[in-house]
Amino acid sequence: MASTLTLGGTATAALVGAWELRAGSHDTTEWLDGAADTTYPGGGPGTFSAVNSDGANGYDSAPKMALITVTGGGDGETIILSGGITSILGAFTTDTGTAAVSVGASVSSLTITLQYLSGSANTSSVLVMYN
Repeated sequence: MASTLTLGGTATAALVGAWELRAGSHDTTEWLDGAADTTYPGGGPGTFSAVNSDGANGYDSAPKMALITVTGGGDGETIILSGGITSILGAFTTDTGTAAVSVGASVSSLTITLQYLSGSANTSSVLVMYN
């Protein structure tokens, strides 16, 4: 799980989960180093071995993802993210209610503003990618 993400704003929002996307962290290529300069039983120099170099020290941050549900949402309501977040990379929305409603989102700093483009307010899900 990623750091504790907290929600504020005017929307009735609940955090379903937040995850750190560690596979192939965007800031490092250390995972490419198979320590090819050491020997492995049955092979010679340059053979892949099951050890890694000491280059993978410390923590390399990775993008994070969170799923948020909104109930009874209305046009212009906001979700303000805080707690271990520095920027929002993208926000994606979908209607999850019984009536067909087009919903979108705009992002400004750490605030997501919901936009209900057709129909009335409804329940929706927001998927957020963030750092």
